[in-house]
Amino acid sequence: MLSSVIDLARRPFRRPWGPGEKALAVLLVLAVAAGVTVLVTVPDWGGEDDCPRGVQRVEGQCMAVADGDFAYDEGLRGLIEGVAEENAEASGGTYRSVALTMPFTSDATSAMSPGLIEHGLAGALAAQRAANDRPGPKLRLLLADIGEDMKEWRPVVDRLDALPDSETLIAAVGLPSSTSESKQAIKALEKREIPSVGPVITSSDMNAGRFFFKTSPSNAHFTAALGRYLDRREDAKTGFLVLDERAEDTYSRDLERHVLKAFGKEFDLRRNSASFVGTRGDEAGTPNLFRIPVLNLCAAKADTVFYAGRDEDLPALVERLASSPNCGYRKPLRLVKVGIGLPPELTGKDITARMRAAGIRLVQAASVDPAWARGTGERPSGYAAFAKAYEAVTEGQDLGSKPLDDGYAVMYYDALTAVSEASGLAYEDTPKSKAGGESKSPERVRKDVHNKLLNLNPDRRGDAEGCNPCVEGAGGTYGFNPRASAGLWPVCKGVHVLEYPAPKGGATREKSPYRTYGGSFSGVCPKGL
Repeated sequence: MLSSVIDLARRPFRRPWGPGEKALAVLLVLAVAAGVTVLVTVPDWGGEDDCPRGVQRVEGQCMAVADGDFAYDEGLRGLIEGVAEENAEASGGTYRSVALTMPFTSDATSAMSPGLIEHGLAGALAAQRAANDRPGPKLRLLLADIGEDMKEWRPVVDRLDALPDSETLIAAVGLPSSTSESKQAIKALEKREIPSVGPVITSSDMNAGRFFFKTSPSNAHFTAALGRYLDRREDAKTGFLVLDERAEDTYSRDLERHVLKAFGKEFDLRRNSASFVGTRGDEAGTPNLFRIPVLNLCAAKADTVFYAGRDEDLPALVERLASSPNCGYRKPLRLVKVGIGLPPELTGKDITARMRAAGIRLVQAASVDPAWARGTGERPSGYAAFAKAYEAVTEGQDLGSKPLDDGYAVMYYDALTAVSEASGLAYEDTPKSKAGGESKSPERVRKDVHNKLLNLNPDRRGDAEGCNPCVEGAGGTYGFNPRASAGLWPVCKGVHVLEYPAPKGGATREKSPYRTYGGSFSGVCPKGL
């Protein structure tokens, strides 16, 4: 098997192989053996037909593809070609590789919707562009498809562990959802000492020692911020919990625990609750089945509804509530939730009008404020750099009417930016060989990058706006500190409580948002967002 694949790969050539070509051969062998797609670009080899068997040409570059074509949603083509271009340019000098571990296809019950995949990939590409515009080693993105339901992580992790030294893999970024499968994946990466970063992971039990970093607050932080908000609302008196009952959904189960811990006693939520079966994964239920929860919360005359489920199921609940404005719930009815950003499906013209008419208002603890994309109010100090790179990589592409509202582009950008920052710091400390290259093995480079990630401490220096070193991202200025957060959740990350539709007089934004570990962190969090 090995010899036949290598022979097929070598047939187009009548000269000795270079390092890039040898790397491609190894990747092709691994791809066939694992049956999983990892996509990498390699140096240009000449004419239009000079790519080896099993490799396709995209935007003038040969790309290694397992089992023939790379299967991805058609809407991703422009972004994937953008990654190919960035990878090709990076290959011309000193580079390091980061695996983008996420689904690249979607269906009705899969881990990510097509829009979220597209937005996350756009954010990662923007971070790659920004990183490669700076001095130091460039970044190449290996597109590592873990499947629609994230169940194909095992061969992907095995293959990443076996990548050739020429790739200098420093991290995996992109795991999009908290499930039993994703928890197994981060544990497997930890066992191989490959650091990974979850851009949009919020389940507080998604931890893997000192190897899994998160750039979003956890459900514990979100509920704490909501508690601070509700403490100031005297009209929050009668609560009701609507929860997704799927046992395998780590996210929903974790969120339910934190909601009950924070609000269960005050609002008697163990008695005042009803469940539904969400529409994701093997345990997926039938959409729109919210009749019983709505009848129950109406009978309870609730003024505050706590939602412990996935965003994709929420529009059906809102529609059912908007169709029952006279059932007895108190107005305005707060629908309290957590999330990365504000789902565009809940901010369309028609549903917004229905929410206003029915007296329904979303109150969400969020990692990203959609107002930043509209240029209203204060923005994080790192947002301008993100906006510049994002505009460059998405020019001419249709990403929907509100591609930044869900926050995925921002958080994927921040996750890769954290790795880029750590890589640059490690490179500055790396002794150079006489030939001008790095003198350390790929394993040593990865260990050094991991160490720098652990030390992206957000402690403010004097009166400075930011901190150094830390993550000055599109989603805020924050960092990691194993002593403040053993689970490597972001320290000093702001949690923003959003109200939609905005109340009369406009939505209010807290001057000082809730900060993750702000009360227990031994340093001083940066100013601003």
